[in-house]
Amino acid sequence: MKITLRNPICDELENIVKDLKVIKHCIGCEGLNLKNDDPHHHPTIEITTECNHDCIFCYSKLTSVKAGLYGDLEKFKAVTISQYGEPLIYPEKVKNAIKFVKSKNLRCDLQTNGSLLTESLLKEFKELGLDILMISLSSDNKKSHSILSKEVNFDKILENVKISSNYFHTIVRSVYIPGFNDDELVNLGRILNETNVKEMMIHQLVIHPENLKELETTGNLNEVGKIKDLLLLIQKIKNVAPNLNVTIKGCLLVYLKTMDGFILNSINSDCISEVPTIKREYNPILF
Repeated sequence: MKITLRNPICDELENIVKDLKVIKHCIGCEGLNLKNDDPHHHPTIEITTECNHDCIFCYSKLTSVKAGLYGDLEKFKAVTISQYGEPLIYPEKVKNAIKFVKSKNLRCDLQTNGSLLTESLLKEFKELGLDILMISLSSDNKKSHSILSKEVNFDKILENVKISSNYFHTIVRSVYIPGFNDDELVNLGRILNETNVKEMMIHQLVIHPENLKELETTGNLNEVGKIKDLLLLIQKIKNVAPNLNVTIKGCLLVYLKTMDGFILNSINSDCISEVPTIKREYNPILF
């Protein structure tokens, strides 16, 4: 007699993962190669660790990173402006960074919270050759946004998302906090589906000991890290946002694609972490 340790959810999870596509930002990253034992992210240009938001889940405010270039440009096809802080506090430096990246014939991705964007800046970035614009937004309403970011600029950011999507391949990056913004992310997907935004990338919450106390005031942290919940949430968003590529970070996706539904239904990812450090080589270029 053959015993199969499966149920309908296993098939559903397998099908969800099978249909997920790598987000454009992740194309060219070493993390997509499972044979690479020590993958590095794209090179980054760090402008500042300063930020006009104070997001309760952010690691940037917990560390100090020098401004400059991190990574070997000879090995990669893309550069990300800003892994830490809000780069548009210094827009002229961002413009110089875009010029530098495009002078190397590389793809240029800008990561921002979107609050300081203007249409005139977007036009300048377009002329300079910026390729991808990634904007962080993890709620569909003012109240929750202010809890997460400690700012009251939700409407402005959402409007900037809509405007930027008319100029660039725009990706909205959202942090999923179980029990806090599940339904809100579904509705955010519904809103984005009516714009020209191309992709929505859902990140699992990563808890750092330094921000645990603030995070405990939001969702159910005991549920953080469950792959099943992440995948089912993504499917809900996809159902209401068929025009969007709704997905997860590429380095996680390639691992999940190696797993069967039984494993997907039972595993958790480790979402407790020390503040990340940059492993890439540092070059003190001032932009």
